[in-house]
Amino acid sequence: MDNEQRREIIAKSPITFAGLRKMNIGAGILHLIQGILLIILGFSLEWTRDIYTFYINFKVISLTPPSFQVLPDPQVIFTVEYIGVILASFLLISAVAHFVIAFLRNTQYNENLKKGMNPYRWYEYALSSSIMIVLIAQFLGIWDLWSLVMIFVLNASMIMFGYLMEKINQYPKKTDWSAYLMGCVAGLTPWIVMAAYFVAALGSGETNPPTFVYMVLLIYFIMFNTFSINMILQYKGIGKWKDYLYGERVYIILSLVAKTALAWLVFIGIFAPF
Repeated sequence: MDNEQRREIIAKSPITFAGLRKMNIGAGILHLIQGILLIILGFSLEWTRDIYTFYINFKVISLTPPSFQVLPDPQVIFTVEYIGVILASFLLISAVAHFVIAFLRNTQYNENLKKGMNPYRWYEYALSSSIMIVLIAQFLGIWDLWSLVMIFVLNASMIMFGYLMEKINQYPKKTDWSAYLMGCVAGLTPWIVMAAYFVAALGSGETNPPTFVYMVLLIYFIMFNTFSINMILQYKGIGKWKDYLYGERVYIILSLVAKTALAWLVFIGIFAPF
């Protein structure tokens, strides 16, 4: 679908820019309210997680003959506290993004939608989604600082490949899927790492993850892939997804549902493990 066809479909769309603006305001308010609640409630919740570095340590065994060992030297670099604030962070980031779209950048937002893109969405997801997946990784036992940094960056890269997908497909009649495929590779890697830790935890007997971790993983994985399916439907032009505005509306709903479900599942699961 070329840009002219996309504009014609959008011009005839039953979904209006005014309607999307109202959706963004509503989603922003709901994210904001939940974020404030989690900050207030989170201060009463005791939860800490030590984050480590595993730099190597050279240990000299003898000088004659020369002999030494190279061993990992785990050190606590800092401790994560106030889970409510962490959970609130990705909700508040989303709230800010929705309000920016609705009030400060609404004209630019609408013009970008006509081209079949929304850069603001990807900027927000790159932060909020990456915080979400780093938090989940900690529940699975990934407590190494630099592993968490790599997971954050890989996830953010996947999101920005989504932005690139929209940017390079504004005008071509034939969809270029290269950015989407590279995003799949970047996005799948953290899930492979987390799956390895999850399987290891299951096999450890006495330290199986609590039930809420299973639920968080399942729900987030489903929502994670639903975003991808929404993009595929848009670029394949299947059914209502021929209208880019329909896909945009789905993105807004998915974002709200995913963040709400994850935030409260984690909060309730830690407060009253089940």
